[in-house]
Amino acid sequence: MLKQTIQAVCTTVLAVASVGVLAETSSLTLTVKNIQSTTGNLFINVFDSKETFLGDTKVLSKEVVLEGLLKDGAAVVELELPYGTYAIAVYHDDNANGKLDHGFFGIPSEPMGLSNNHVPKFGPPKFAKAAMEVAEPQQVTTIELID
Repeated sequence: MLKQTIQAVCTTVLAVASVGVLAETSSLTLTVKNIQSTTGNLFINVFDSKETFLGDTKVLSKEVVLEGLLKDGAAVVELELPYGTYAIAVYHDDNANGKLDHGFFGIPSEPMGLSNNHVPKFGPPKFAKAAMEVAEPQQVTTIELID
């Protein structure tokens, strides 16, 4: 009887713990606007700190085929993220070479955008300006690409 009670308690604790973990994950609906063509793919990169922002270490990296997804210059993409603070960078690889191309002074030469639609005035983008809180089971955000 004691063994069955202990097993029941352990099962209940594990069930409650796993529900808590599931509840701390957000389904983030990201709408990317101002996409000019279906040539190439959309690259979405999610960062969780200023130290990793726009570097090689990402929380999530997703390549999205635009063919058949684009509607009125926009694409809607679902992202699954644990609750936290993130900055999202999106670029349209419109020449399909698999990377974000840069021009003069290292400025991107392909359409790109950041969460909070942060557009730096001088110098590189800042994590703090692009950071957004993901803290709801379902959230929605929009990023507009700039050329």
